[in-house]
Amino acid sequence: MKLIGITGGIGTGKSAVAGLLKARGWTVYASDETAKQIMASDPEVRSELTEAFGPDVLTEQGVNAPFLASLVFGPTEEHHARLARLNQIVHPRVLDAHMEAIEREHAAGTSIVAIESALLYEVDLEEGFDWVIVVDAPHDVCVARVMERSNTTAAEVERRMAEQLAMEEKRGLADFVIENGSTLSDLERATSMVATIIEVFPDPEH
Repeated sequence: MKLIGITGGIGTGKSAVAGLLKARGWTVYASDETAKQIMASDPEVRSELTEAFGPDVLTEQGVNAPFLASLVFGPTEEHHARLARLNQIVHPRVLDAHMEAIEREHAAGTSIVAIESALLYEVDLEEGFDWVIVVDAPHDVCVARVMERSNTTAAEVERRMAEQLAMEEKRGLADFVIENGSTLSDLERATSMVATIIEVFPDPEH
């Protein structure tokens, strides 16, 4: 089985590439979606979130995302400490969930599994993948995308970007880079090209 990592910066279009690969027939797991499911359903995680951030952090459906974002994204040491605490609570559970999923897919004979994760390099997971795809886009395009979808300010987007590894470093570490600063058709072509190359590579296990 080939195990692929998909990563990039905020607003680069990781989810768009993951969606194209899923439509192509790849099995794809998204860390953000896994984290949301865990925060919505795991009683222990919900208890730890309440203890760390107060009762307003939770809703019946899951987590109060705007409230949580206001606590963990910002320039102060308090913001950084709260972000570290959030990662400490959620990331190990996401990793465990993905490891279990990978084992299931391997047992089922799935040929390719991809994990989309914004913090793949930041938490030193790259060695666990056969190949890593980095999705990139011009900085101003990324900022505009996040402002539009999250109804937030450019300054807030910049603060969130500052919490992640610089894109230049991610590009340098990647096995493949997909540019997503143009049209959807261009993105589809670039994604298809990378997918075709990976599909014809021999399985690392054989």
